This record gives sequence, structure tokens and C-alpha cells, in this order.
Amino acid sequence: MTVVESRLAEMGYTLPDPPEPIGNYLSASRSGKIMWMAGVGSRRADGSRISGKLGADLTVEQGYEAAQ
Repeated sequence: MTVVESRLAEMGYTLPDPPEPIGNYLSASRSGKIMWMAGVGSRRADGSRISGKLGADLTVEQGYEAAQ
């Protein structure tokens, strides 16, 4: 276990295994302050996706959940 993983475990967090790649692509690219993600997104512990715009579709609490 790495130092980061140990610290996350102390805080009560566990990291899920990363998904298998579906193709040959960049996982992310940045343009200014915008980050474009390819095939990567926020998911809950049960595997369901978290999507929407913070303040419009998601509450601040849901935004924190998505960021974790």
C-alpha cells in the first residue's frame, strides 16, 4: 500500500479499481481552465454515474461526493 493509499484508508476512503480501457485514447486533455475527460467520470460506490452541473443539477454535497 502506498503512502497516499494508507492516508486515504485512515480517512475512511477506498479507491476502486480503474476501469479497463475500451480503446486507444488520451484519458484527459486540457484547454485553458477546462479539462476534457474521455471515458472517465464520477461514480458512486454502487457504480452508478454522477453527472450534472453543480448548482443546477447537483447540490454542493453531491459535488463533494462526485469529487471523492
